[in-house]
Amino acid sequence: MSNKILIVGAGPGGMATAIRLTAAGYHVEMYEAADRVGGRMRGLSVGPYAFDTGPTILQVPQVYEDLFATAGLRFSDYVTLTRLDPNTRIRFWDDTKVDLTSNIPAFKAQLAQFDPSLPEAFERWYVEHLRKDVIGYGPYLGSPVRPPLDYLRPNEVLAALPFRPWETLYQHFARFFNDERLVYALGYQAKYLGMHPTACSSVFSLVTFLEFHYGIWHPQGGFRALAQGMARAAEDLGVVFHLNRPVEQIIVEKGQARGIILADGERVMADAVVVNADFGHAVQHLLPEHARGPYSDRWLARKEFSCSTFMLYLGVDRRWEDLPHHQLYLSQNIRRSDPLWAKSAVLDEDDPSFYVCNPTIVDPANAPAGHSTLFVLVPIPNLRYPIDWAAKRESYRARILRQMAKLGYEDVEKHIVAEHHYTAETWRDEHHTHLGAVFNLIHSWSQLGPLRPHIRHPGTRGLYWIGGAVHPGSGLMTIMEAARSAVHFIGEDIPAPQRRPLVAG
Repeated sequence: MSNKILIVGAGPGGMATAIRLTAAGYHVEMYEAADRVGGRMRGLSVGPYAFDTGPTILQVPQVYEDLFATAGLRFSDYVTLTRLDPNTRIRFWDDTKVDLTSNIPAFKAQLAQFDPSLPEAFERWYVEHLRKDVIGYGPYLGSPVRPPLDYLRPNEVLAALPFRPWETLYQHFARFFNDERLVYALGYQAKYLGMHPTACSSVFSLVTFLEFHYGIWHPQGGFRALAQGMARAAEDLGVVFHLNRPVEQIIVEKGQARGIILADGERVMADAVVVNADFGHAVQHLLPEHARGPYSDRWLARKEFSCSTFMLYLGVDRRWEDLPHHQLYLSQNIRRSDPLWAKSAVLDEDDPSFYVCNPTIVDPANAPAGHSTLFVLVPIPNLRYPIDWAAKRESYRARILRQMAKLGYEDVEKHIVAEHHYTAETWRDEHHTHLGAVFNLIHSWSQLGPLRPHIRHPGTRGLYWIGGAVHPGSGLMTIMEAARSAVHFIGEDIPAPQRRPLVAG
């Protein structure tokens, strides 16, 4: 069958790729090991409580609207978004706080309480980033990756120099804001990349700007509803889903990906294969040894992977209407920049920073009336720095439940009705995440852009990657952009016979 493409894994990157490929005229079939789509975004239920298990922050809705429009669909017909205000509340080690919000006058008023000079400093920062968005997003985040030397085009280098990309994210924000609390509040998005602000490039200040400029959004029904909406759109376009069909191996013959072998032994042949599984796991377990190319065990051992996360999913018998959807506590230890602490390779059992999502205030269907679901995330070491979780799990859980009082969740333990938790081992065992590193390869200079694994698999024709390991990197928004790039490369290698007519409206 000509122009048939198989996608291994029905995560958001795989489904976005399927939507774009099908709109371009390819026949696409998706094979997913789980009983539902979404990958790490598929969610879980504990009794009457429904939880998101992957992302909880949706940025730049236009990325999703563009994805659906490419296929002639309206995103709003499949997913309903609610804009949040504030975007995120940050509570600091000294018990002060700031609400990050897209209401810029309200944010400036908060800054004035820290220092009268800060509103003007923020204005300068914001205006700079209106330019940085134009110069940085399209050519870098929104475009297919190029060979390293192609990033030295004189016009692009000259345009980027005023933004001082050699600075760290910490140095960047410290240049504008003379209060270290605000430096960390505005730089915490480095954790989306598995990094610390003192180690992360200042190019990622663009992520902070995008949240101010476009806001933060919540899909009604949670991110699991976003996954289901993407799947419905893909099915409406003709994508075929095969759930509960784990893939055992990619078939590679004479340097060409030919199809897949399923766990039950069935062989499915195709013209190309796109892998939407975790990169580190897939190169070790899905590729035949002769087809791994440069991605040997030694290569993986040399690469720097992100931290993992300790997760608590709590169903509780009360509501916290006065607390925002997203809250983050930054402890004194966030200011430690020594290498092991900076990359969360040390388990903080004293005063860990943590994040709490309180979605029921805008999405009450995820819990019984008067009840809530709470999603708690704590950065922890990945499995390269092993922790005896059998011995630590209960004491660490108790530590985090006590910490939650810092964000207004006093005595939360008395209200727990249902509970589930993850450690780094859970991410490895249940989600096949290499080292439990939930943010994949970190975004250091040696693992940035063209220095990340390529969407085209080296040495094997017709084999492609999609997900947080490839350019432009980890995070839901960037994976959506990677899907655009994947279809670009596939189109160069395997031209579609004809573009499908777009669906009306």
